[in-house]
Amino acid sequence: MADISTGSEVTQFSVSLNLVKAEISNALDQAASQLDVYSEQADPDSLRAFLEEIQQIRGTFKMLDFRAGERLCEELAETGRTARSQAVNESVLNAFTQAVVFLKRYVEFVAAGNSVAPSLLIPTINVVRRVRGDKPLPEAYFFLVNLRPKLQAPAPMQESTPFPYRRARQLYQLGLLGLIRGHGRRGPVQVMQRAVKRFEQASRGGASWLFWHVVEGALDALSQSAFDMTPQRISLLGALDRQVRRIQESEGQAFNEKLPDWLLKEFVYLVALAEPETEQLRTLQREFHVENEARETGLTLSRSRLSGPDQSALQSLADALQDELQSVKDQLDLIERTDISDNSVEDLSQSLSRIGDTLQIANEQEGAERSQRLVERLKSGGQEALTRDVAFIADEIIHLEQAIRSLTQEGLDQNSLVDPVSLNEARIAVLSESMTALTMIKRAVGAYIDSNGDKLHIRNVGKSIVDVAGAMMFLERPDVHDMLMELNKFLQRNVLESEIAPKDSQMEAMADALTAIEYFLDSLVGQTAGADEAIQLARESLTHLRK
Repeated sequence: MADISTGSEVTQFSVSLNLVKAEISNALDQAASQLDVYSEQADPDSLRAFLEEIQQIRGTFKMLDFRAGERLCEELAETGRTARSQAVNESVLNAFTQAVVFLKRYVEFVAAGNSVAPSLLIPTINVVRRVRGDKPLPEAYFFLVNLRPKLQAPAPMQESTPFPYRRARQLYQLGLLGLIRGHGRRGPVQVMQRAVKRFEQASRGGASWLFWHVVEGALDALSQSAFDMTPQRISLLGALDRQVRRIQESEGQAFNEKLPDWLLKEFVYLVALAEPETEQLRTLQREFHVENEARETGLTLSRSRLSGPDQSALQSLADALQDELQSVKDQLDLIERTDISDNSVEDLSQSLSRIGDTLQIANEQEGAERSQRLVERLKSGGQEALTRDVAFIADEIIHLEQAIRSLTQEGLDQNSLVDPVSLNEARIAVLSESMTALTMIKRAVGAYIDSNGDKLHIRNVGKSIVDVAGAMMFLERPDVHDMLMELNKFLQRNVLESEIAPKDSQMEAMADALTAIEYFLDSLVGQTAGADEAIQLARESLTHLRK
């Protein structure tokens, strides 16, 4: 499996992997189980059984031509053999456990049809190598590329002044130190680019020109914000400094020496991962035939997902919670349309308790606490509380649904990266739907007023108001959310459930508040100005509503 595959290659590999996925998953589970036994009992038979499972998995990966998975299994086996002749310490067990867990996630991710570069297994492989005392593998170890493309090398430059080798190296080191110390990215990389550009020009006509030609493009790639400046990449730039020193010490004679292929391959790999934003990168990707490779943006996303919890387990958990939540919604809908039965409070409480317990296990603390508060409120208030608080419960259900969705959208770690373009598109969609809903709500309220109080016009308005209120939480406007919930509370108690018709001035105040909120939403999409004034008008309308 090439380090970065085309879409068709990924699909073909995914199909092949799916045929033996159950076998691999079972073997990995057995390996993990044997590790647990060994960690508790130090039983040599358990360690031997673990290594046998790893050898079985290695054979499967070899059959699939999955070089990265096969190499990880080889590293585990080699470290295991070394450890058996010595004491298996905690660092070895931790490395083994981490490798098994990560490999299982990786297999599931690829089997689902996702394009995942084998280079993402390199850090795990290196963890296993480190506990054995071996040097780490380079990031581009599994990357396949022709390092001898047919290029027309530029003619040597004729310079009348001596090349300032020492100053050029100082320039490069200045940028490298800036990266090491975390002084941003753009400034340090620009300084390094300036130094490398001079080395590229000075190397023209020499054996090392291709290397410096690629390095210049690799630094162009690293200047892109999508690139993670990992410790391994910092180390790579440190290795480049050793080549710069050789040039300085030889006063340019080293330009005529061929540089290590592994180092050239690492820099070509960075070029392949870059977005072709500049002519330099487009040219290099074309010269090395790496135009159609995956990009760093995709690797960053995959790296984030793979470092999270088991996605298949999370999806199953989220699906079960969604089914339970749908049951709660159905119960609430039945309660709104019919009389409350003796079992209504108990059924709702049990469903919400199950949701809360599951969210607690999934470390969704806020959602679990919200569920628990609802259960306590229902049990303490009984049928009367349920009748009174249907709208409030419906609003809480929206928050619970968001907590459940977060399990599979971001994993258990809420710090996952979100694509800002997708987030903005979602924001626009939410605003559009909310404005449409508010328009319908206003029409319904207007029809109620015009019909001299025919409640049929506004019987279903409450759900729409709650939906828009939930959207306000997504837009991080809890103040507008609270206003809408107060409007819904007025609608339920003073209009739908009351035998006494509300004052005309109150209904007009409600319509004014809805109009002000609609205007506020319009300001968020840039169609109007005066958002603060609209919110103030809504607040004043609510004040009139309370009179």
